[in-house]
Amino acid sequence: MSNLTGRTLGGRYEIRRLLASGGMASVYLAHDNRLDRVVALKVVHSHLGEEYRERFVAEAKIAARLAHPNLVNVFDQGRDGDLAWLAMEYVPGLTLREVMDKFGALSADRALELFEPLLAGLAVAHRSGILHRDLKPENVLLSDDGQIKLSDWGLAREVDQRTQTASLVGTVAYVSPELVLRGAADARSDVYAAGIILFEMLTGKQPFTGDQAVNIAFQHANEQVPAPSTIRSQIPELMDEIVLWATAKEPAQRPKDAGELLNIVGRARAELRATGGFAKTTQLAHTQRLAATSVIDLNEAALPSTAVDPNATQVIDSGHSTDETNVPITAQTNGLTEVIGATQVRNDGRTEVINLDGDELPEEHPLERLEKRGAVAKVLVISALMVLLGGAIGWFFSAGPGGFKLVPELAGSSQSSAQETLEAQAISYTLATENSIEVAAGNVIRTEPGGGSPVFGSVKLVVSLGPRAIDVPDLKGKDPVSATAALVAAGLQPGKVESWFNSAKLGTVFGYTGDDGQPVLDGTKVDLKVSLGPLPLVSGLDRAAAEGALAIAGLKIDTVREDFSDEVAAGKVITIEYPVGAQLGKDSAVTLVVSKGSSLVTVPKVIGETLLAAKTALESLGLVVSVNTDQLQSNWGVAKVKRVSAAAGTQLRVGDSITIFSK
Repeated sequence: MSNLTGRTLGGRYEIRRLLASGGMASVYLAHDNRLDRVVALKVVHSHLGEEYRERFVAEAKIAARLAHPNLVNVFDQGRDGDLAWLAMEYVPGLTLREVMDKFGALSADRALELFEPLLAGLAVAHRSGILHRDLKPENVLLSDDGQIKLSDWGLAREVDQRTQTASLVGTVAYVSPELVLRGAADARSDVYAAGIILFEMLTGKQPFTGDQAVNIAFQHANEQVPAPSTIRSQIPELMDEIVLWATAKEPAQRPKDAGELLNIVGRARAELRATGGFAKTTQLAHTQRLAATSVIDLNEAALPSTAVDPNATQVIDSGHSTDETNVPITAQTNGLTEVIGATQVRNDGRTEVINLDGDELPEEHPLERLEKRGAVAKVLVISALMVLLGGAIGWFFSAGPGGFKLVPELAGSSQSSAQETLEAQAISYTLATENSIEVAAGNVIRTEPGGGSPVFGSVKLVVSLGPRAIDVPDLKGKDPVSATAALVAAGLQPGKVESWFNSAKLGTVFGYTGDDGQPVLDGTKVDLKVSLGPLPLVSGLDRAAAEGALAIAGLKIDTVREDFSDEVAAGKVITIEYPVGAQLGKDSAVTLVVSKGSSLVTVPKVIGETLLAAKTALESLGLVVSVNTDQLQSNWGVAKVKRVSAAAGTQLRVGDSITIFSK
């Protein structure tokens, strides 16, 4: 789909610029002219089929049902011709992926500071009976005003009693074992993905990696996620337990939904803060932030589903219930998972631990550790306070845009002007150059961070060198497919392909842009001239046969002209004619030249004939006759020819002059 910048969709959303693009859709920054606000406009690619547009509409309906500060709000949805679009809240800021790419592993405190709001938004969806199915750091947004929002419900669907997928969906690094093995998902599948995200925040890496997606999926299905402390020893033990609980291979051994996990995470965070159990780290300073960027991810990654094992245990219902529900919990013993107890969700919303066999729960389980700590009321009070104050003391909350200089908008301005602007605002900068086909040489392509972002350290000013010059490879004699591949390999853009009659072999390239040996500028489209083979040979053919041959070749006969020919018999085709220098292709017009016969005539014997009879005979041969006589013209029928300027038997050409004499 071409860039839609400048268009207005739905009669109200004026598209300002492209933010991101993926396999299914593109996201634009747009202005809602009706309500005078900025929105993110997600537009499904027009070349995709109706199935994708229907899926897009379903996403809008699902997302519109969810309202929470930690979820991206959906405002509107509609269609404009073959374009389906979704208007939603624009969230300028960061993605969790950008945070981790910049800073690596986070401290336990910082990780939970981000993890709790993620779970809060997800819990709302789970209570509504909706799964996300594509949880990953790219879909966790950190806005400039300190909000954390969960986005992109493109793979979401409502939960039934056994949600089966036709294919393995979601990003493979966060896919649950049951999705790999059975193609089945419920709320606990989202919990598993959330546990992987927490593992990655704590360790700075994913638990399973590989060269092929299928290899990573195999590890999720067959291996237990390791304890984060095996990667970073300073991670508190209680964090290990939460990660292992959320990422248990069997769904029944995980929290039943995001709400249950959120409850424990909040209490664990309060406990660790109250006891000083958080490991110290300097990974994230208060004054550090990333540049504000577009935060809409459009990755539509998917894997083929594994066939359902008829002997596998069916996935239990994950729908929310206000009734008392028991979900088994597990402990890890020598790497093996054992079902040892359950949590009970009461009608009043409290969670308590119950025994299945009358024994005490193992010390290492996160529920037991929290329940056995001091006064529960004190812990709950601390937890509530942390929830209220956590955002205010977090690293990204304390570094709001109001406390920093902002990068000015410099894209498109000259290098000298941009430098003057930065120097006037006492902002340090470094220079970098890139080739660009869109930005003229000497002008600014972009700044890093982008315009409007807070400044940390220096700003990189990227200046255009203009388009680069590229040598065009030798394409003569290649077929169009091979020639196009050679152009792409050289970094050039294929242009139009034209077919012309030429002496080169049929179907091969005989000319192209840059065939003079001179390089072309990046962005130049290289046109190809492909041979239709030589023109058909029609000389010497009957007129009808020649007309048929030209028609088969795709040529049109504009006019037919007759001409004398000493070589071609009368009625036969002499040649075809067309403008000098013209290239002939399909539907080109030509002139057909047909022979009138030879132009040579033999002078007959006319001496002794009357002037009138001799003149008539010679003129019938195409000769121009002059009469030299002292006789009146009225007497030419009686006066005799006494002499001729060309003797009888002489050959002249049609149009030549001859004189007859009567004296």
